[in-house]
Amino acid sequence: MSKVMTIHRLAGVVATLFVLLASAGVDAATVWDISNVPQLDNALSNLSAGDEMVLQAGTYYLDRVVALNLPDVTIRGATGNRDDVVLIGGGMNTHGVDEGITIGADNVTVRNLTLKDFFYNALHLRAESDISGAVISNVKTWNIGERHVKGSKDGNLNHTCDNTLIENVYMLQTEPRLDTNPSGGDYIGGMDIMATNNLTIRDCVAEGIRGFTGGGNAAIFLWQGHNNFTIERNVITDCNKGIGIGLCYYAGATISGGWHADGGAIRNNTVLRCGGYDGNNIGLELCGLKNVDVHHNTIYSPDVTYFRNVSVWDDGNIPISNLDVQNNIFYGGVFDIAGGDWSPTAVRDMGNIVDTDGSIVLPDWFVDVAAGDLHLTASATGAIDAAQSLATVTDDVDAEGRPIGAAPDFGADEYVPEPATLCLVVAGACAAVLRRPQ
Repeated sequence: MSKVMTIHRLAGVVATLFVLLASAGVDAATVWDISNVPQLDNALSNLSAGDEMVLQAGTYYLDRVVALNLPDVTIRGATGNRDDVVLIGGGMNTHGVDEGITIGADNVTVRNLTLKDFFYNALHLRAESDISGAVISNVKTWNIGERHVKGSKDGNLNHTCDNTLIENVYMLQTEPRLDTNPSGGDYIGGMDIMATNNLTIRDCVAEGIRGFTGGGNAAIFLWQGHNNFTIERNVITDCNKGIGIGLCYYAGATISGGWHADGGAIRNNTVLRCGGYDGNNIGLELCGLKNVDVHHNTIYSPDVTYFRNVSVWDDGNIPISNLDVQNNIFYGGVFDIAGGDWSPTAVRDMGNIVDTDGSIVLPDWFVDVAAGDLHLTASATGAIDAAQSLATVTDDVDAEGRPIGAAPDFGADEYVPEPATLCLVVAGACAAVLRRPQ
């Protein structure tokens, strides 16, 4: 036998072994079909890397935290409808099972389910476990005592939560956090996340997240170390605070060069600021960040004269660097706590609509302000086709395209007129033919 033939046969054997090993890896993964809590407990106790837990429609009163500490694991609802599968804890104001799902390994996926009534967190991303590739998609979190989505960290700078996608999460609070809670009645928020690289939060909704006395934290709050984040197409209504980057009075993190965040985009979000005047009711708060774009957002205050609808902290101790703010609608005040270059006039001159007295932006610019529907109407003539085209923003809050080579609209929504209706008489009947405007 020639050496060439021997080498070819050996290569074939090696290739066959690789195929068999790959097949063995696939076969080793288990799909757990779960219909009740004992079956869920059994799956958690015997879980292996790569396994998938499929929960059938029903209500699951948990007797333990769903701790996912093995890589490549998925937990999902079977039907695809997140309302069909509900995991319930001990209560948002009472101890029991205090957390819903914790993620402490790479490439963990949570999708198509609801988490309700947890004292601490519904979902917990553990950067202290140095994780990557988490996906949280099509999840509802309902009446959570502290954080709907928590992202924790430890003191190790190499421990981060990387390449995480959080999408289509509906954070809802319909019960109050009580002031008898040991952490206080205002220690509540939506997403509170630290120590990430390449985090994306998109297409989420937050509604009614408020503290007992109006001091609750933001619906989306990033601090203590973020590199290259994206917050886009989120809708926030009636929460004590809308979007917050950085914690004022608190230094940044070494992971991001001493800043709370370095590199990021906040675009195409709508925020209806919660009423109240305790100093915490802010639509958009920016502290200790650099290289961040704030483009095409609509931040609306129910009281246009409130001075702090948008709040910027820019001083020597907590500076801001290379913050680009364009094409936004800010209905309400813009306030620079340090008295720097972020006055309403300055922000207006950067290429934004800033209205502090109700003389520019009218309520009929929007579909339904009271309900938090800040889509534009035909009356928004001051916003439609009036902004500067930005290469980095090609869609709007509905993921619908913005015009190419033409002026887009200010704010999060790109207005599309209602299609014209043409009535044709055909054999005595009226047929409606919809014509989309050119």
